Amino acid sequence: MAALEKIPQMVRVLDFFPEHNTAYIIMEFLEGQTLKEITQAQGPCSAQVLLPLLEPVIRAMEAMHQANIIHRDISPDNLMVLKSGKVKLMDFGCARDIEGGHTMTTMLKHGFAPKEQYSGHGQGPWTDVYALCATMYYCLTGRVPPSAMERDDSEEDPLVPPTRLGAMLSPGQETALLKGLAVRAADRWKSMGELYGALYGITLDGHPWTPPEDWEQWN
Repeated sequence: MAALEKIPQMVRVLDFFPEHNTAYIIMEFLEGQTLKEITQAQGPCSAQVLLPLLEPVIRAMEAMHQANIIHRDISPDNLMVLKSGKVKLMDFGCARDIEGGHTMTTMLKHGFAPKEQYSGHGQGPWTDVYALCATMYYCLTGRVPPSAMERDDSEEDPLVPPTRLGAMLSPGQETALLKGLAVRAADRWKSMGELYGALYGITLDGHPWTPPEDWEQWN
């Protein structure tokens, strides 16, 4: 986690120590409100506010994945809006090294965790993509998405598109979000960089974004 020290959108880890047959992490103290608290108090957030707010966070998550770390617990109560208006990702207690290919323990929040997280197999950056898109869905609609274990990729999927719940998204933005919430990991964006391009229309390095070959089937 020391690799994340220079990413300002990540909570800083100050120290760690073992005690009482467990381990403790000391993190910086943050003052603000979580996205969950804000949504509960004020209702759904507009896309015009949410997307610019999370833009630097998505960049930071891509940097986190490039450092071979996946968070595995992205949710509205782990993203805090500070008094400065900036957002920080918190709670790295479930974070794991991407490399190694071993089974990862099951640590999840229903509605925000994808299917692969229930089994502990096949997790990667796409796992955090699902959780972030589920978080955005919650902020835009005020509703927690259905549990991934209740969903499938048929027409009977209980996930209601956010625009049907009042979210003001462009067709492209909604498609980007729904692809990020794909039940099968193979159908999902593979990286935060891919999600970023679809949401903002440009790549992380500022070039025009080119839709993937399967883009039409998601529209």
